[in-house]
Amino acid sequence: MQHWPAAVLFDFDGVIVNSEPLHFFAFKEVLAHEKIELSEEEYYRQLIGFDDRGGFKHVFQTRGLPLDPPLLLRLMTRKSEVMMELIERRQYAALPGVEGFVRGLWRRYPLGICSGALREEIEAMLEGVSLRDCFSVIVAAEDVTVGKPDPSGYIKTMHMLGERSGAALKPADCLVIEDAPSVCRSVRKVGFPVLAVASSYPIEQLTDADWAVRTLDTAAVHAKIPQLKFLV
Repeated sequence: MQHWPAAVLFDFDGVIVNSEPLHFFAFKEVLAHEKIELSEEEYYRQLIGFDDRGGFKHVFQTRGLPLDPPLLLRLMTRKSEVMMELIERRQYAALPGVEGFVRGLWRRYPLGICSGALREEIEAMLEGVSLRDCFSVIVAAEDVTVGKPDPSGYIKTMHMLGERSGAALKPADCLVIEDAPSVCRSVRKVGFPVLAVASSYPIEQLTDADWAVRTLDTAAVHAKIPQLKFLV
């Protein structure tokens, strides 16, 4: 592409909105009904980057417990209900710098979201932080057959943005913004340049990304990636 990036692809939880504490609380509450304890340390060390299906499977596998499809469906349904209760109580906020960062990009670049969260959760929280209008494409957990850290969701987001903008995009044309090291690794392997945000992990652990910042502060990101242009 003549101008890089041609599009910007965002993760959602832990990148746009401070929603990881909500996901932890919801996982913890649902698992407690199954007599399974989930610590905050385990959640942040092992589960960030998974969608709900992958998260529950991981918890049960690491404990050597059986997880049949009906139980998995029940767990996922209840977890979604708890999440929506928290969202309706406005138990979240945009992360530092995000509103100005996204608004500075959205008139220059096609913006998309690729998230392991459910669409209902993403839409509700985007409306809550007044950023829904900035994203022309949202790929949620129910839109992919294999969830994160697999890169297929980002590839789908890229193709959908390309179709909307009339451009044949490839991974190298797009900037991915992520907070999970496992996802940073997987998307870089298929050719996406990655900016990591140290909202969920220490910046020292984000060495698998091309660039890393502590927050999505416009000036700090521009200093790292001067090709990224903002309208202010």
